[in-house]
Amino acid sequence: MASEVLKERLSSLRRGQSPSAGVRRAGPPLRSDLGECFPEGAVCETSQGQIFTCEIPLREIHSDASRLTGSYLAAFESAAAAPEGKSLPRHLDLLRLARPATTALIDTETAGFHGRPLFLVGMVRWDGKDLLLSQCFARDYSEEAGVLAQLAELLPRIELLISFNGKAFDWPFVRDRMIYHRLPCQPSFAHLDLLHPSRRRWRSELPNCKLQTLERYLSGRWRSGDLPSADIPQRYHDFVREQDARLIAPVFHHNRLDLITMIELLVALAGGDRR
Repeated sequence: MASEVLKERLSSLRRGQSPSAGVRRAGPPLRSDLGECFPEGAVCETSQGQIFTCEIPLREIHSDASRLTGSYLAAFESAAAAPEGKSLPRHLDLLRLARPATTALIDTETAGFHGRPLFLVGMVRWDGKDLLLSQCFARDYSEEAGVLAQLAELLPRIELLISFNGKAFDWPFVRDRMIYHRLPCQPSFAHLDLLHPSRRRWRSELPNCKLQTLERYLSGRWRSGDLPSADIPQRYHDFVREQDARLIAPVFHHNRLDLITMIELLVALAGGDRR
C-alpha cells in the first residue's frame, strides 16, 4: 500500500506544491514533501506501463543557460563550417554532419552493475527553442521496462548520441536491459563518447579524467553534498524499500549535474569557453 501511496503522490508532483489535499491516504505517511524535493513531473504511459517523467528547459535550472546553450549550438555550426581539409579533434569529427535537433546527451543511473535494473535515464535535447533536460524514472523495479520502452521510442529519431563513458557502460547496459525485456534494440545513431577526447586533451594536465574532475577544471564548480556515484544503487534500493522520497531526490540532482557538465565538456572540446 505504501508503494501505491508513493506512486499517487509522484503522479501529482508540481514544483513548490503538495499533492491534492482531498486525496485519501492509507498506510504509513511519506516522510517528506515530494512537491519540494522532487523535480516537476508527471506519470507517463508507455507501451510497458507507467513511469514518472520530468522535463525542464535548461534556462530554468542553470543561471548561465543562455550562454551555455549558445556555445552548444555554436559547436555544431563550427564543426559544419570547418574547411574540408581541416581535421577536427579525433572523435569530434562526428559533429561535422550532426544536427542539434537529432542529437541527444544521455546519462543513466542503475541499481548496480550489469544484470541489475536501470532506473533513471536522463537526456538533453534541443527542441528548436531550448535545451530540454528530461528524466525518465522507474518508481520501482517493475517500471524498468517502461523507462526502456520510452527510450526505445526516441532512439530512431537520434542520429548522434553523446555520453561520458557511455560506450563502455551506459549503452551496453541499456542494450542488455532492452534485450532482457525483449524491446527493439537496433540503433542507427553515431556515438560520441566524451571520455576519450577528454583523455587525449587533458590527461597530462589533470590527476585523472573523471567527469567531476573535469567539471572542477572546466567549470570551476565543486559539488557540495553531492551523492557519490558508488552510493546510488543502494540509495535506490533503500528508496524502493522505505518509500522515502528524500532518499532518491539527490539522485535526480546528481544526474542533472552530470548532464550539464557533459554540455560544458562538449563545448570546451569543440573549442569554446576555454577556462
